[in-house]
Amino acid sequence: MPKQKTAQQWLQLIEQQALSGLSITDFCQQYNLSTKSFYYHRAKHHKKKAPQKSQSSFVAAQPAVPAPVSQPPLLQLKHGQSTV
Repeated sequence: MPKQKTAQQWLQLIEQQALSGLSITDFCQQYNLSTKSFYYHRAKHHKKKAPQKSQSSFVAAQPAVPAPVSQPPLLQLKHGQSTV
């Protein structure tokens, strides 16, 4: 029965694969790893690594010069040489 790898060992393997220039399939074959396990641990690592945002990324914007109300909105659609 194969020995279980620690989280630190998986992290080292993930980093080693990224630097190796090998595809994940080739890397896993070379190191006798399951590609399914490799993808699982890589996704798990990236999920932990993702930064957590505490605030919304949206910012309220105001136009520098308000559009005059007397003009209706204008929408032009171009498709090749045609403009609608």
